[in-house]
Amino acid sequence: MDVDRKAVAQDMQETVIPPTESRYQRLRRRLFWDDPNDNVVLQPHMQERLTKKSELWAFFLFAFGFFSWSNTTASIFQPLLVQQVARHASHLRSDLSIPCPSKDSDIPVGDKCIVHFGVVMVEPTSYALLINVVSVWCTIVVSLGSSAFADHGRSSRKLMMVFCTLLALTTAFMFVGPLKPEVWWISGFLMVVGAILQGATLNFYDAHIPLLARHHPDVVRVMAEKGDESREYALEKVKIATFLSGGASAAGFVGGVLLTLLAAIILILTDATALILGYCLVMTAIWVLAFMVAYYFLSHQRTFPPLPVGASYLTFGFRRIGNTVRQVRRLKTMFYYLCAWFILGDGLTTATNMAILIAQDQLQASNDSLIIAALIQYITAAFSMWFWIWLQNTKGVQPLKVIIINSCLFGLIPVYCLLGLIPSNPVGLKHTWELYMLAAFFGTFIGAIHSSNRVVFSQFIPLGHENELYAVFEMANVSSSWIGPLICTAIIEHAGIRQTWWFLLTQFYVPAIMMVFVDVDLGQREAIEFYKHEQEEKKHVRMAEKDMDVVTDSKLMDSEKDLAKDV
Repeated sequence: MDVDRKAVAQDMQETVIPPTESRYQRLRRRLFWDDPNDNVVLQPHMQERLTKKSELWAFFLFAFGFFSWSNTTASIFQPLLVQQVARHASHLRSDLSIPCPSKDSDIPVGDKCIVHFGVVMVEPTSYALLINVVSVWCTIVVSLGSSAFADHGRSSRKLMMVFCTLLALTTAFMFVGPLKPEVWWISGFLMVVGAILQGATLNFYDAHIPLLARHHPDVVRVMAEKGDESREYALEKVKIATFLSGGASAAGFVGGVLLTLLAAIILILTDATALILGYCLVMTAIWVLAFMVAYYFLSHQRTFPPLPVGASYLTFGFRRIGNTVRQVRRLKTMFYYLCAWFILGDGLTTATNMAILIAQDQLQASNDSLIIAALIQYITAAFSMWFWIWLQNTKGVQPLKVIIINSCLFGLIPVYCLLGLIPSNPVGLKHTWELYMLAAFFGTFIGAIHSSNRVVFSQFIPLGHENELYAVFEMANVSSSWIGPLICTAIIEHAGIRQTWWFLLTQFYVPAIMMVFVDVDLGQREAIEFYKHEQEEKKHVRMAEKDMDVVTDSKLMDSEKDLAKDV
């Protein structure tokens, strides 16, 4: 093995950049060309092919389209459309035969607008929130059931593209709600379907990170020199995973700026009705499909073990995740980390919702102001992501430390908003300009938190369980997104809307304290031991099946001999 490593080092030293190469040519080579020596020197160390530059471009282009859609359409335009359509379909609570006035000032004192949500009647704002709750639980069920079997065969790439295509189609057809008032409910239904497809697509996409990092030439080179259990190998994988996750987040925020600008121009130049908002959703659907097509031509499907004999595609995902969860004692670090991420993800979602709610309710902020705040958030997030990637890859700051630092800094937002409880204090989210300031502060840290969380979690995943456990990771984030709003609703009813910031303060500092006790090295060892134990169990099963076949063949031979004697 030492001889092989020396040979690898010698071969790598022989790779020399031509001295006549211009700066432009070097840039092109660095961005688009793969080193031909890698196939000779590094490829023999891997069963699957090395990660190509084209795969990296496919990964980032998909993020540019999908995450920009997620950051704008899913979080801003879809909820606005559903709420507006529900408002147009609402009636006065005092007399359900009277449609609700278009202006809040025309609603009779003591009355309110309500709309059907199944068999109950709710306010249009509550209708949008309840749609979100239904989306969360449906997303959990579908994601857990569909993503595990993508770790088998050659289906993960195809499934991600199918889910993404269906997501674009459901987004495009949401304009039917405002176009046909008699079927106004279809916008909410399609929003639920879109959220399910979005969650499934995200699971498959996140699973790219450990796969691309493990097969990246830089990582394979370190593995060939130092071994796959060395610290250098683990650090190099973290470095590449940080680059992938952070770059994807940055690409999504840059795409979000462009997509939001396009939609904002359309809304500003028109009367910004619900129908125009629906046409904006059609534009965002085309946006997603365009970048998915680019992903199709540049990406590569890797081969995974086949689905076990007799397994059902309808139940295999749930059974496999159930088996993994039952072995929590062997993946203690990963599940402890998921608990911290469960609380932190809930805080991020709830803080965003509460800031928007206060801006609409107490600051009377318009939709234009909310779009401007979103643009500020995306711009600061895109620029800050490069800073956090640079800090991790050049200064050696570990992703877990980045999460802890950003969580503590994020906790300053509730602290600042609590200043609004002081009557004589002029600040504390009491003015629109503070909304813009908090949006910039929010954007500075939100991208780094999500990106670094994916990187840290990827280190705890045993080989062959990428899609399965990333479904659990997203479930921990998504399933908590209704708990915070529910608690905040109870606080609002009894103490007032600004008192909710006391609860949100704990949502950032509690997980930050929990993550201080996360041992990343221990989590990596647990993942390796889990994989080795799993392979040993499979080996024993194969041996038992082989022995059983031998016994069966022996019995058949004895039966044939007895039959021959009788004859």
